[in-house]
Amino acid sequence: MALVKVASTSELRENGGKEVNVNGTRIALFHSGGKYFALEALCRHQDKPIAPGKVDGEVVECPWHSWHYNIRTGELLDFLEGVRLTTYKVDVRGSDIYIDL
Repeated sequence: MALVKVASTSELRENGGKEVNVNGTRIALFHSGGKYFALEALCRHQDKPIAPGKVDGEVVECPWHSWHYNIRTGELLDFLEGVRLTTYKVDVRGSDIYIDL
């Protein structure tokens, strides 16, 4: 397990997202329901960033073309079955957010 500090909890509002870059890998962080989630940052549709998308529970809507992903599993919820974004394990220690690369 290679934990990498990526953000502080104060950087993400509830039902919000933030994109971070870890060694060239773009990762979208989300805060919803008091929990933190991390997944691949680019929508499978046209490689647009999903971090600015609207979060509702465990679902983020891509702000570009309204594709919906589960932020816990990375699964695409519409259009194509079996499509998913890579997810990363999140570990919150105090006010620091770490992900396992």
